[in-house]
Amino acid sequence: MKEKKQFKIPYTYTVLFIMMILAAIMTWIIPAGEYDTEKVGNVTRVIAGTYHAVAATPQGPWAMLMAVVQGCYQAAKLMFMVMFCGAAMEVLQQSGAISAAFGKVSSNKRVNGKILIMMVFIFVSIGAAAGVFVNSTLAMIPVGVLIAQSLGYDAFTGFLMVGMASYCGTSVGWATPHTIGIAQTIAELPMFSGFGVRVLLHIINFLITYYFIARYINLIEKDPTRSLNYEVGMERSEYMGIKSNFGNGTESGMTWQHTVSMLALVVAIIAVMIGTIKFGWGQDEMSTTFFVLALFVGLISGMGLDGTFKAFISGCAKMASAAFIVGFANGISIILTNGNILNTIVNWLSIPMSKMSAVMAANFMFVVNTIINFFIPSGSGQATAVMPLMVPIADLCGITRQVAVQAFQFGDGFSNALYPVGSTLAALSAGKTEYSRYVKWAIPMLLCQAVLSIVTLTILQSIGWTGL
Repeated sequence: MKEKKQFKIPYTYTVLFIMMILAAIMTWIIPAGEYDTEKVGNVTRVIAGTYHAVAATPQGPWAMLMAVVQGCYQAAKLMFMVMFCGAAMEVLQQSGAISAAFGKVSSNKRVNGKILIMMVFIFVSIGAAAGVFVNSTLAMIPVGVLIAQSLGYDAFTGFLMVGMASYCGTSVGWATPHTIGIAQTIAELPMFSGFGVRVLLHIINFLITYYFIARYINLIEKDPTRSLNYEVGMERSEYMGIKSNFGNGTESGMTWQHTVSMLALVVAIIAVMIGTIKFGWGQDEMSTTFFVLALFVGLISGMGLDGTFKAFISGCAKMASAAFIVGFANGISIILTNGNILNTIVNWLSIPMSKMSAVMAANFMFVVNTIINFFIPSGSGQATAVMPLMVPIADLCGITRQVAVQAFQFGDGFSNALYPVGSTLAALSAGKTEYSRYVKWAIPMLLCQAVLSIVTLTILQSIGWTGL
């Protein structure tokens, strides 16, 4: 008897390529049309009620394949910014600064275990919200597991203090270039505008997320068999760590080079935040900042120019997949635009949304983005693919562009903790936890975050938030 093949979620690039094929087919079926636009300051807006038919320009197989190249070409700056950020983190990791910093703190016997977990959580969460600890998180989870087990907790706690911290930061990130930065660029908003509101949302989300983490830690302290790593018949030592110094003690050897490297990371984060908010920095300046950080850390750590550039290129290579997702997703928008059906789709979507209040329409955007995130798990890919649709719809339905960006961010961010796509399963594997058990733990937290999203979008749209 043949075994039934289990359904396997396609590779992200496969999903995007299929979507490009479907987009090309749609240009042969959907009537071509466009809106008149007007320039208001530096923003190009769609004029409601001006939709009209235009000559059809269906996209054939060659045009579709050309869109892949054109999409990468148009998104080149964003792609290199993603790679340079990841490369800087790779140099930091290879220098040993991150492991040494975590190890130094955890080996201090005067530090309470719960306080240490919170400190690590805060550190990673802020770094993720600033767009630093995102794609490098997966490599850091084993460090979190090592710290958690050295404090007497289970591997899942290690996943929570690093993986969940990264999720907490990126889901409402205030300076994440690969999500909020791309979305705001497409919406023709100043990059990282609305900073204050998103910092407040990050704090609220931190309190929600950490509440569930603290509750879990208290639970396994009282009854270790409630651990998500526990299997019937296991000895306690098989799933719970034993309190000890971090690892074998070597990781706690924090040198002055490690200290200066971590300080340089903090300075780089602050520089990016101030530069983008106050001086209008774009992708060029941000990429340069990460490049300088990588050079500085590599040289001060004794890696030399050869070692620094080897680590840098290694980091770029690891981020190449994430970077090219931006290009592929951009190709979808190019096909729809060249086929003159993008505005037709906008017109069709705007009809039911126009019958909703602006507040309801904003929340509908959140739901739509939550669904789309299952098919495009890359935040940068989703931003590139959906924002060209969301921006004109927002203009037509009376939703501020900043609220539309926030609806995208909530839809993309919070569902990342649920969907078994992207790096979720790999991160759980590093935390030695089954997905089914994790989902049961995560659902109550996600429901709270869904309520936060709805309440926030309702308030922000009601006050006409522009974030400027």
